[in-house]
Amino acid sequence: MPATGARAPVSPDVVRAMSLDLFFDYLGVRINGEKAEGRRIVVNWLFSDLGRCYVANLENCALTCLADRRSDVADATVTLERPTLNRVVLREMTFTDAVDRGLVRVEGDAARVAELFGLLDDFSLMFEVLEPKRASRGAPAPPGS
Repeated sequence: MPATGARAPVSPDVVRAMSLDLFFDYLGVRINGEKAEGRRIVVNWLFSDLGRCYVANLENCALTCLADRRSDVADATVTLERPTLNRVVLREMTFTDAVDRGLVRVEGDAARVAELFGLLDDFSLMFEVLEPKRASRGAPAPPGS
């Protein structure tokens, strides 16, 4: 994940409150389909503090995650604690920094994990509200008025 200094697109309190299932669904929503075109990435996630594991599979521009499963053909297996993953997604540190600090251990191709983070899109939490088109002056009044 690039260290842009930009704020994460979601509240830290929301990220920390998400269950792991919801967290991986959130990551799936953030996948940029155009960037993900033609890519296939499989990552095993092992949470040492929770005793949980997940397998994340990016294929056909969609990220799917299965709880309590591992893949024998994963590009990488990532072992970390949940708060570290929160910090990476919240851009408090990059994935590479977390690995360098010993907070994350990667078996396999770490570049594939970094590539997966690079496919995450940011979206605005705010959106414009469209107002109904107003009748212009001099226009006939609607029927029944």
